[in-house]
Amino acid sequence: MNKITTFKKSREFSTEIHKLIPGGSHTYSKGDDQFPLNAPGSIVRGKGARVWDLDDNEYIDCSMGLTSVSIGHGFEPVAQAVADAAFSGTNFQRPALIELEAARLFLETVQSGDMVKFAKNGSTVTTAAVKLSRAFTGKNRVAIAKEHNFFSYDDWFIVTTPCDKGIPSKVAEMTSLFSYNNFESVEALFANKNHDIACLIMEPMKFDLPEDNFLHKVAALCKEKGVVFILDEMISGFKWDLTGAHNYFGVKADLVTWGKGIANGFSACALTGRAEIMELGGIKKEGEDKLFLISTTHGAETTGLAAMIATIKAFKENNMIESNWRRGEVLKKSLELIIKNHQLELYLELMGLPCLFILGCKNSSGFPDNHFRTLFLQEMIARGVLFQGMFYPTWSHQQTEIDHIIQAFDESCSIYLQAIKSGSTDNFLVGPSIKPVFRKKI
Repeated sequence: MNKITTFKKSREFSTEIHKLIPGGSHTYSKGDDQFPLNAPGSIVRGKGARVWDLDDNEYIDCSMGLTSVSIGHGFEPVAQAVADAAFSGTNFQRPALIELEAARLFLETVQSGDMVKFAKNGSTVTTAAVKLSRAFTGKNRVAIAKEHNFFSYDDWFIVTTPCDKGIPSKVAEMTSLFSYNNFESVEALFANKNHDIACLIMEPMKFDLPEDNFLHKVAALCKEKGVVFILDEMISGFKWDLTGAHNYFGVKADLVTWGKGIANGFSACALTGRAEIMELGGIKKEGEDKLFLISTTHGAETTGLAAMIATIKAFKENNMIESNWRRGEVLKKSLELIIKNHQLELYLELMGLPCLFILGCKNSSGFPDNHFRTLFLQEMIARGVLFQGMFYPTWSHQQTEIDHIIQAFDESCSIYLQAIKSGSTDNFLVGPSIKPVFRKKI
């Protein structure tokens, strides 16, 4: 395959943006330290499963805007719905008609809860879920699955990471960790802290399947102990199933948070849940203490909700969930065969389900290694695949795109094998290694 070698404008962009924007982006996952040196500094446009950078290099997009673009870049039915909404007005002094339409359609689609509150980012709705839980139970502590690496940029979660600068130390006293798929760790936590646990939050699944009825056991224990059970579908929603991964696995939660792909890349997130909990954020029960839940000027602006409605309709009309699974199965099996053919099974592993899976990279000693991970990303990007370790097959990933990914993966494995045999990436990396997002020191 031809390799991409022109990065001049991208390098200039990266230098300039850090002068004006802290971190050089508005999401740390998009930062320069999360990509190899040859990654595009900026994306200027996208169409379907393809994107173009400042130097007019073309890439197949593997993770589709951190998995938020669930159908494809510039998908016309969604874009047209957004344009129509914009021309009719985006924000009003009173609720817009589309808010009721969106609420009805979303609740009917996800089949999770009686009420919904919309917002613009995931942290808003996960933090709202925590606040509701504390109000409902009268308790303070939040139990968090430690393997699930992001729930919110708010203090209650970030204090559990190495990036606790700027957060009062007292906040850490209200958060406890448990291990996903380890029910004994949940039982132990409840035994020690049950008197003050308001809620337990986790994703239904990251990349490891729930084992030994784990989700159902946790749900039952939460109900028994009077703890609000929160499932975060920010990533898994609209991927495992339109009704979410928790319904895919047949488990119910008290509160569920949604985002990323529900509006094909437009800004829309949601909190759904049981009426008796959600109504605490209402204003109809006179005489009760008021809970200030979510109150954001742009939380329900019309373009985001129009995008969400159009996205849901497109998913239903085109049976996109089933289609994405089929494409993912073809891609995952092909990549697994390539790994086997290169005899890299001890060093490369695909984890997750066909609808969303990730590549684990190990060094010559068999340990996870960011230098080796950087090398694989570098080689994929050089071959026109914008890759950060995740594969998210969508409606826009047609056979041409899948074939391109497979060929790039095969060639990247050849380079990776050379580095494994040499025991180091020193003669292969063109720049510094990527770094963990959550780290104590810059």
